[in-house]
Amino acid sequence: MFPFKDNIIKRFKFVLFTVFTAWAIFIVARIISIITIEKSFWSEVAEKAIVYNKTIEPKRGDILSDNGEIMVSNMMKYRFYIDFDNLKDYNYRGNKLKTRTEEKDSVWKNGFQEMCDGLAKIFPQWTSDDFKKHLKAGIAQKNSGKKGRFGYRKYPLCPDHQLYATYTQYKQALTLPILSDKKVYSGLVVDKYMYRKKFFGSLAYSTLGDYRILGKKKDGEPIVDMHGLDQTYDSLLRGKNGIMHTEKQKEIIDIPVTNGLDIQTTLNVELQDICETALRNGLTEKGSKAGWVILMEVKTGDIKAIVNLSLDDNGNYIETYTQGPNNVTPNHAVGDLREPGSIFKPIAMAIALEDGKVKESDSVRTFGGKMQMHGRTINDATRPKRAWQTMTEIIQNSSNVGMAQIINDGYKDNPAQFTDWLVKLGMRTNYHILDSERTPTFRTPSSTGWSKSDLQAMSRGYATSQTALSIVTFYNALANNGVRMKPRLVKAILKEGNIIETIDPEVLDGQMLSPATIESVKRMLIAVVNEKGATGARAKSDKVRLAGKTGTALNKNGNVLSFCGFFPADNPEYTCIVQNINNIGGGGSTSALIFKDIAEKVMANSENRPLNEAKDTVNNPLPTAKNGNVTAIHYLLNQMGIRIDGIDISDDPDEPSWGRLACDAQGVMSIETTTYSESTVPNVIGMGAKDAIFLMNRAGLDVSINGYGKVVSQTHTAGQKAKRGTRITLTLKP
Repeated sequence: MFPFKDNIIKRFKFVLFTVFTAWAIFIVARIISIITIEKSFWSEVAEKAIVYNKTIEPKRGDILSDNGEIMVSNMMKYRFYIDFDNLKDYNYRGNKLKTRTEEKDSVWKNGFQEMCDGLAKIFPQWTSDDFKKHLKAGIAQKNSGKKGRFGYRKYPLCPDHQLYATYTQYKQALTLPILSDKKVYSGLVVDKYMYRKKFFGSLAYSTLGDYRILGKKKDGEPIVDMHGLDQTYDSLLRGKNGIMHTEKQKEIIDIPVTNGLDIQTTLNVELQDICETALRNGLTEKGSKAGWVILMEVKTGDIKAIVNLSLDDNGNYIETYTQGPNNVTPNHAVGDLREPGSIFKPIAMAIALEDGKVKESDSVRTFGGKMQMHGRTINDATRPKRAWQTMTEIIQNSSNVGMAQIINDGYKDNPAQFTDWLVKLGMRTNYHILDSERTPTFRTPSSTGWSKSDLQAMSRGYATSQTALSIVTFYNALANNGVRMKPRLVKAILKEGNIIETIDPEVLDGQMLSPATIESVKRMLIAVVNEKGATGARAKSDKVRLAGKTGTALNKNGNVLSFCGFFPADNPEYTCIVQNINNIGGGGSTSALIFKDIAEKVMANSENRPLNEAKDTVNNPLPTAKNGNVTAIHYLLNQMGIRIDGIDISDDPDEPSWGRLACDAQGVMSIETTTYSESTVPNVIGMGAKDAIFLMNRAGLDVSINGYGKVVSQTHTAGQKAKRGTRITLTLKP
């Protein structure tokens, strides 16, 4: 009998109680079932929903110039593919996934033409028809069941499967029909690649170095190829990986990523460009195998420029860390150990003067420029005009006979006194500015193989192996009145744009040599350049007074032709060494001329004059301008009160008109406009670097710049079809 038959309220409560009790029993039963019988199943489901220990890659730090310009930074490049397998059974533009029975490529019928038109605009080296033909071939390949050349899981979107797209092209592609939809509709697969972008092209390439991930080890650690500053400061630049995992499509950070720190170098982009241009021109003129330059700031020891050029198999001078016949080290200037030749003579002379073995006013007999010593014949390059030469003449005429006698006679009874001085003066010091820097060396009396002839050999730059860095550091101390500074290539460490550590200039020796010795040697180096008939007379300049020493070290693999010195001679600001490998000529006829070119341009670059002196009293005062952006030229002329009417040019700075400013014999100015196609190589002759690079990049071309001023030549003929990624070199001259 049903209880509470006559009481409806009690009956309702009883039913409600029964229902909730049954529901509670069901819930408890399900819980027990889940944690016992179904435990393994749900554990597997939970495991699949969680992705553990996913690595978060840090951003590698930037490398900056002395004034904070970015020289090297991380950039992304992209490759596009289509996964045709991914399009199976999906209805393009449908609100929901719907099974289709038609051909698998039917999903692309809507919007295909518009997509190809858009791709042709983004990648102008191909037409819309090129894209249609290429993609239809991929669809046909998939339908036939054949994998073909590329397969159909990662079929290249563009006809050139090696194409790397820029970030801008990547974002533009994602706005196109089909490609703007999800991967399940479009089949689009994008591979992203991080690379180190050098924003000033080849400038300081071998010093800045590179960082490339070649693959991964079994434990997941990357296999990395590193060089230059990227290698030396890797521990700061690389940062620390973060760790995350995902749960139900939600990312959870377990260990935050730590991005790499930035390093600020002492390199100056303008001075680097001056040095590279001068060296390249000098090497080209003489046909040298290789050459290098270090430009150092006297007071701080800061390396403002370091250039390394080697002749490659194509006859071009390039900056590279790849070893080759003319590039035996990753960085000649710090890693090339060679006998320096006569640029070592001022070091030997300074030691003899400091020890009182000779005085500046002394003379030595040079025996007509030829003599025998310890069974060896010593010759001077030129026959001396007088039988006896002063200490200054020994240096300015680079007399091997004179130097050999001075050092041999002064130290034959105690050769260790001389070699100890060389150690003190830094001729065995590694300054560790780069990992590729090598340690200079020479034999001492305690070394195996030491002989009596080693003293006379070292006096003239043989029997010792030195880097350009070790030599220029000594000369810099001479210019700095005896204060020897440690070479500095990095001056600050930054985090998120803020300096967290400053690397101050470091004094290695507050008084390397006595003031009297320093002044004597400086006078000798001034004479080398400024005395008629001296070995460095070719370096004499009417713009800035120079001081330095020539050197020619004979070697069967190529003579080392050198010039090392400082300028301005009376109040030095910079020290510079130039060396090149050539069997023709000597240091005075090759490196000395390059040194002169560098010195004149460096001082002109730093010259500050009152603005009111900037008057041309000879030429017509009408303004001139490089070819290029005539929208900007027109704007500036209007601001100057010069109006040119009757021309149709754009006033949009983002879409300017291009052309040139012309002026006829009567002084009438006009603007001539030109239209440049994005699918052909533009003619950039007469343009500045900024406009030339813009037009070349717009056509999908990679640009390398040599020199400064305006473009005088380009390696690819204007008007030919522009092929994406083609390397074009532009030569600029003032």
